[in-house]
Amino acid sequence: MQIPRITITGISSGIGKTTFTIGLLKALENKGLNVQPFKVGPDFIDVSYHNAACKNFSRNLDFWILGKKKTIQTFLLNSKGKDICVIEGVMGLFDGSSYRIDKNSTFEIAKILQTPIILIIDVFSMSGSAAAVVLGVKEIVKPLKIYAILNKVASKKHYEWVKKAIEKYSNVKVLGSIEFSKEIQLEERHLGLIPYYEIKISNKIEKISKIILESVDVESIIEIAKKAPPINNISLKIKRPYNKVKIAVAFDEAINFYYRDSIETLERFGANIHYFSLIKDEEIPDDIGGIYIGGGYPEVYAKKLEKDFSIRNKIKKLSEDGCPIYAECGGFMYLTKSIFDGNKKWNMVGIFDGETRMTNKLTLSYTKAEVLQDNPISFKGAVIKGHEFHYSIVENINKPKFVYKMKIGKGIIDQFDGWLEYNSLGTYSHINFASNYKIAKRFINSALKFLKR
Repeated sequence: MQIPRITITGISSGIGKTTFTIGLLKALENKGLNVQPFKVGPDFIDVSYHNAACKNFSRNLDFWILGKKKTIQTFLLNSKGKDICVIEGVMGLFDGSSYRIDKNSTFEIAKILQTPIILIIDVFSMSGSAAAVVLGVKEIVKPLKIYAILNKVASKKHYEWVKKAIEKYSNVKVLGSIEFSKEIQLEERHLGLIPYYEIKISNKIEKISKIILESVDVESIIEIAKKAPPINNISLKIKRPYNKVKIAVAFDEAINFYYRDSIETLERFGANIHYFSLIKDEEIPDDIGGIYIGGGYPEVYAKKLEKDFSIRNKIKKLSEDGCPIYAECGGFMYLTKSIFDGNKKWNMVGIFDGETRMTNKLTLSYTKAEVLQDNPISFKGAVIKGHEFHYSIVENINKPKFVYKMKIGKGIIDQFDGWLEYNSLGTYSHINFASNYKIAKRFINSALKFLKR
């Protein structure tokens, strides 16, 4: 398959990858192209900015969670009919889950998908030294093609100096630059950028897009993408079930961390998705078979979550009745007794007899769990891969029943995760339902069984 594609990356986090990516996505779409964005790694927030910048949902490419075959399939499935695919890297180009530069890194994805690389270089405090950076990257990524974009240039003279140095000493073409400006900086909080669902970002994206069209050779980027070599097709057959069941999915300012492929995988296996808000809604439809509560920032919206007593009471009642509920990270925190945000303790649902407290310590890791007992999404003996990313802990835990033993990752406490109460499962691990179709099937079947009780 001939698929125009590029990978946007840098040598570290915080060098402007997302800012450039969303501006380029909008610039390409404004030129009339059908653009498909991707994000390397287990990221929800940058993906939300991609979604704000163009009409197609961004997809995650993650070898750890999906495996090689399904990572390639995810790319091929979503690139069909698109004019160009733009892949934003994670962290630095060679940063992954070990010292190896091609282990769960952007470089690994670029190698497997054979994509040309656009290297974003923060040149705020350098000039000729940028040539050494580019030359080093070029030597490692051979035979992949590499090009450079200069970010945070101070002036036209500064740009010319850096450009000449890079092109002279590394023989890598510089495609343009972005001048330093606080007006196009993206707002952040403790888990990264603030999700676009919470802020007005469209005007800023248009502004970044305009800057890129004026100072970057976008036409050359399009031509570079078109020269990417063909990719062999991979096909995975999916038997679609006849039965349909309504799954309620929480989605609002507080909870919005979901893989799009997770939602679509549930739909493929029989889910009729009903979105609802934990902040604004008072009821959940009576005909639902299960509830899925993803991650997010419940600690930021704890006051509003506590105020919506009606929806909290409804969820707890459904849990006690045996409704399968699956809650990840922020969703799990919401189902504990309370959340202490550093200033005040806020009452939550109380399915899990423990209290959530925010800390200043980040837990960040890929995860691998052995399933110890049957539960709403998996059977005993299964192995589930995912990732954990949070600043909270759960304490004052009373009589927990943990069904995950962590082989990799921290979990809730003492290397255990997957707290099961009634038919509700809470975990700090985020998973992608597309990684293992048995997980989606099990959740759907749990929902159907609940409705037939």
